[in-house]
Amino acid sequence: MFQSLLYQLKLKFRMINPFDIKKEFKFLSNTQQQCTLHSKEQLNQSTYLMRFAIPQQDKCLGTRIGQYISLNDPKFDINTTRYYCPISRIDDVGMFDLLVHAIYAENKNFSTHITTLNEGHILNINGPYTNYIYHGYGAIEIPKYNINSNYQYIGIVAESSAIAAFFQLIEGIATNGDNTHIGLLYVADTFEELVLMEELIWYMEVKKINATFMLRNEKELINKLFSGPKGQLQPIVLQQYLPQPNDQTIILVCGSRAFKKETKQLLEQINHQNIAII
Repeated sequence: MFQSLLYQLKLKFRMINPFDIKKEFKFLSNTQQQCTLHSKEQLNQSTYLMRFAIPQQDKCLGTRIGQYISLNDPKFDINTTRYYCPISRIDDVGMFDLLVHAIYAENKNFSTHITTLNEGHILNINGPYTNYIYHGYGAIEIPKYNINSNYQYIGIVAESSAIAAFFQLIEGIATNGDNTHIGLLYVADTFEELVLMEELIWYMEVKKINATFMLRNEKELINKLFSGPKGQLQPIVLQQYLPQPNDQTIILVCGSRAFKKETKQLLEQINHQNIAII
């Protein structure tokens, strides 16, 4: 209890930075290294929660919030590299978690291959790479858009397993004394595709994160049990569930190419200007 109170006190007075890890505690170093599949859990028909161990058990993975890593399998007969956003805490030691969406197709692909691996399988890992970096307390850097600013409000629109791009951001703000306001709109076709729901609902109820879950094509029976918005994404839904457009608001979007294009157009219709497609 004393350590917990001391940690919270240090957070309050910005004596520590929970949004970065000191270099000496980072495993990744922009060179190819290896990790080992520790466990996997199937969340729905095509999405898996996979945990990997790193050789240096006293170190953190070494990504910051908004960064991602690459994986490939030297034993896979097709030389394919896939990129993933970790969803575990950036200060977790000796391991990291990934949300992996398997793409089922006639041709072999790595995203499906990785979900068939057994515990103990060794993969190559490289990184970190940067989509964006959240420095904490509203400060966000997005090199693609030359953004490096502070915002009071962060809106997030995520489609299905693309929630992985923002899960560390939500967790980091919710648990580290960061007063930045989040408005999450999490969109999927069916209820089954809404993954990490228990964690997100906990952040809603305990940490007061604003999150809304939306279904586009769910069957009537489930619709009767689901209280969120339903149907296709419309400007009025974005207006209702995201922060209002102003110079203190940024909207982050991730999903399929079609989803990102459609969402950006709808956001522009309701006068959002600070939009970043991740």
